[in-house]
Amino acid sequence: MSNEAAHVQVSGNQGFPSLAEPESRARRADFWVFLVMLVLALIGAGVSQVEDRGGFLWLYWFGLILVYAGISIVRAWLKAKQQARPVWPMIRTEVLHWLGALIAIKIILLFEATGVTDRGPASVWSLLVLALSCYLAGVYFDWTFMLLGVILAVIAVALGFLDQLSLFLVVLPLAAVAAAVVFKRKFA
Repeated sequence: MSNEAAHVQVSGNQGFPSLAEPESRARRADFWVFLVMLVLALIGAGVSQVEDRGGFLWLYWFGLILVYAGISIVRAWLKAKQQARPVWPMIRTEVLHWLGALIAIKIILLFEATGVTDRGPASVWSLLVLALSCYLAGVYFDWTFMLLGVILAVIAVALGFLDQLSLFLVVLPLAAVAAAVVFKRKFA
């Protein structure tokens, strides 16, 4: 297909690629995966504000890191297959990356269980571990994880310093801007 024909096809769909194209479907899936990951992080921030004792909170952040790791590993596998590169070295790197984050979260849980720290600060530390893990995954694997890591770090700082209303006055606009950036980069 020539460049002119591609331009005509894209402009016929109000600037969006045709959904029938595999690349367009992949971009749309990437956007929705990012959006789901962002919403899950925002739910975690909300739960952190409501949950006083942290019982459910630990399970949520630990489960969230497993979900993020799974998404990152699947995306790395798909990317390696698409680029005709060896799959297992990339998957091994991803698994070791996220395993380090899980171990760090487990150490924070140990500190909380033995009374070294309280649950409130420990949940913020857990969120910072997740933020750093996402950021580094973005540096090495997929730029959307870097953006997500920055948002998670902002949420962690906001949890430490702001009250409930202020938290969402800072985080929600940031999340909307991030979603817009990912949408524009995926569909522009």
